[in-house]
Amino acid sequence: MASACNRGRDACSFILSNQTSYTLHSFWASPTRVKKWEDDILGRQTLSAGSEANVNLSDRRRDCIYDFKFRFADGDEVTRERINICELGRYTLND
Repeated sequence: MASACNRGRDACSFILSNQTSYTLHSFWASPTRVKKWEDDILGRQTLSAGSEANVNLSDRRRDCIYDFKFRFADGDEVTRERINICELGRYTLND
């Protein structure tokens, strides 16, 4: 069940589910108003095909609307815009 968060006070967390055929190597999430990607949330970790991870966006910003960018092991990149993280309980990537 999705739970809302109060940006500026709470960290927004959600489950990131990689249901693609490829390992996820990088994941960026930045408020839509920010014009460049910030740090890779996965860092040195990866998210294997079929795996899930808890993502905690504890940046203390009041923004709810974020853009996501994903880079996979095969080099493909996918961008998704205008994701409401304040209402997001799970985000699933599919082939």
